[in-house]
Amino acid sequence: MKLRLSIVILLLTLAALSLGQSWSNAYEAGLKAARATRWAEARAAFLRAAAYRPEDASGPTILPGPATEQRRWRAGAPYSPNFLAAYAGYREVSNLKPEEQPILLNKIANELETLVAKGQRNPLTAYVLASVYDRLGDTQKRTALQERLTAETRGRDWRVDTEVVAPEELAIISSNVNPGQAVQNPVRSSTNPNVSPTVNATVPGASATGTPPTGVPVNPTLAGVPQLESKFALVIGNSESRMPEGNIPFASDDAQKVREALQSYAGYPAANVELAVNATAQQIRATAQALAARVPEEGVVLIYFTGHGVNIGGKDYLAGVDTEAGTDTASMLSKDELYRMFMARGARVFAFYQTNRPIVGGRFFGNEVPIVGSISQVQATLPGDTVSSIIQNGRPVGVFTSAFVSVLNDFRSNRLPIFEFGWQVFYKVRRGDTGTQGGSSRQTPTLPVLSNMASDARF
Repeated sequence: MKLRLSIVILLLTLAALSLGQSWSNAYEAGLKAARATRWAEARAAFLRAAAYRPEDASGPTILPGPATEQRRWRAGAPYSPNFLAAYAGYREVSNLKPEEQPILLNKIANELETLVAKGQRNPLTAYVLASVYDRLGDTQKRTALQERLTAETRGRDWRVDTEVVAPEELAIISSNVNPGQAVQNPVRSSTNPNVSPTVNATVPGASATGTPPTGVPVNPTLAGVPQLESKFALVIGNSESRMPEGNIPFASDDAQKVREALQSYAGYPAANVELAVNATAQQIRATAQALAARVPEEGVVLIYFTGHGVNIGGKDYLAGVDTEAGTDTASMLSKDELYRMFMARGARVFAFYQTNRPIVGGRFFGNEVPIVGSISQVQATLPGDTVSSIIQNGRPVGVFTSAFVSVLNDFRSNRLPIFEFGWQVFYKVRRGDTGTQGGSSRQTPTLPVLSNMASDARF
């Protein structure tokens, strides 16, 4: 009888160990895939872990073993397969076709809503769910979430595993925490060589010992985007022109909108964004030179020009407000000269041009593609076409500028992948920001034209 009981206990122990190994192996596979940014694979692995062990756990997981030698799984880190499956899906969305994105976004929203309903209130969960609502355009649910999180106290101390969460996202949340509080951060395993030691250092207020401090943002869904001192921008808006048919009346207003959006949604410090409105070529040159002198090696420079541009002899030029003829290069600034100011500093340049592109003698603005330097160029319309505007708040705004600002607001990131950003602006222009399927417009922007730059380069 004792022998049978011993055998039963042994079999139960082996079964428990096997089950534990199954969920932990799946979870570790999810972490490994996420570190390599294979988000679809990571999501599938986290969902497998949840199938073996369904509920997320805020506290440490005690592994089987003698009571006198208690072992904690991953040094006491939370177990968050459901949250991380949703987070991996949230990161995977940008890799999908536009028509596929709402399907996954709605799945993620349902998964995170379930966690919030269980009282698992965490600033990161709230941030991701609010971001999903933003991308779905569901303002009503986003507002309701904010009101609920403000009113409820249940679940304020819930922790999630942030091992594979982007440092900039953790910083976004930490930047909106009450004084004396900090975003909750998991215990890191000192035995895991794959864990980046920089993540904790990125989060202000994180405990030096790795112990998760307690604290919840007052407003976790409305946090700002952390600013990066290595990012600079030159925004030029010339709504005045002496050239025939060279006037873009909304250009100066557009420049103001772009400057504000870069600071609010894309992590550009106000001191690093220079604005030139209704400027001559000499004024633009002087502003660019002063900005270039401050750019660090391998910094990021964004150029946004809206005004009159021409191509003469195969070279692109930006016209000043005092330019009177389309051949008067003395009153213009060549695009090549502008780029070289920043290339001399080793900077990566991301340029956006909202200008009419008439074809004259077979040439048009944007014909010139740099051979040297790391440069991306996006044009607001196709060769031969003109830029157009829409009315917002009773004033005209460029169709391209409207889409550019809207996509910055959608992403709310200080590390924007250029090609994905270009695609989103393209679709936003074509659809007029009215839906998610198809679309048509009088204006069609180009995708980024890259010189010595990867399609996922960040700006």
